Amino acid sequence: MPRFILQRLLALIPLLLIVSLLVFSLVLLIPGDPAYLLAGEDATPEEVAAIRTEMGLDEPVLVRYGKWLIAVVQGDLGTSLFSDQPVLDVILERLPVTLSLAVAAILIALTISIPAGIVSGTRAGTRIDRAVTVGSSIGLALPNFWLGLMLVLVLAIWNPWFPATGYTPLSESLADWWRHILLPAFTLGLSASAILTRQLRGAMIEVMQLDYVRTARAKGLPHRRVVAKHALKNAAIPMVTILGLQVNGLLGGTVIVEQIFGMPGIGQLAVASVFTRDLPMIQGVVIMAVFVAVLVNLVVDISYGYFNPKVRPR
Repeated sequence: MPRFILQRLLALIPLLLIVSLLVFSLVLLIPGDPAYLLAGEDATPEEVAAIRTEMGLDEPVLVRYGKWLIAVVQGDLGTSLFSDQPVLDVILERLPVTLSLAVAAILIALTISIPAGIVSGTRAGTRIDRAVTVGSSIGLALPNFWLGLMLVLVLAIWNPWFPATGYTPLSESLADWWRHILLPAFTLGLSASAILTRQLRGAMIEVMQLDYVRTARAKGLPHRRVVAKHALKNAAIPMVTILGLQVNGLLGGTVIVEQIFGMPGIGQLAVASVFTRDLPMIQGVVIMAVFVAVLVNLVVDISYGYFNPKVRPR
């Protein structure tokens, strides 16, 4: 298993280099001159040129990329053009909000999808199965922004059971944190739960027809033990892949959800940085998102070795 993990880590090195080049190149395509925006409309050409020199914008692209990459490897993501704060400090300040939202959404998605997928997959063709299928289709079809607005309207404005906007850190109050995080987490987690339910249902239907499950049933093992010990582990393999994709999708979905619920997370920071053309902040947010996505994919790869020993190196 350690050799398997080491191989996956080594495979990430060229991937991260390619991603870093793409991130740096994409920012160059953003319209507008950061030096001109930073200097202001009344700035003289000499002042704009001085700012360009100070920011290194007059250097060749490859030189700028090399300096930027070396700084990123050392943990220096630059300084915001407008707030004059270190980019890494700003991101780390807002990251707990986005991670809390994503983790809560995943927990809600798993809480809904695992029981629903197991029940539907082991009772294929019944009324329960049809009800779960219809429910997952509805959950998949509802847009996140519409669901979030409806939840705010019904559960925060018409019935003030939950706060409509804002965020309370977990370290201050667990109850207030949960009240602020529940609606946005449910908004993100519902569509993910629908996808996971459908995936687990299909995998359970297939696994329950395999010979080793039939043998376990023929031996007289209880239904719950057959499902939990023999069927669920194999059925979870394709679900893990989908879960990894959904985690990355949830991080992207926080951009919209954080705007709806007024949460000071990475998504809100990304939108504000794009509007102000804060290039170092945009680069830092994208690098952080890529790092989280790569980490999630690594965890998924390692989980394959647990669920399916055949993929482990010999």
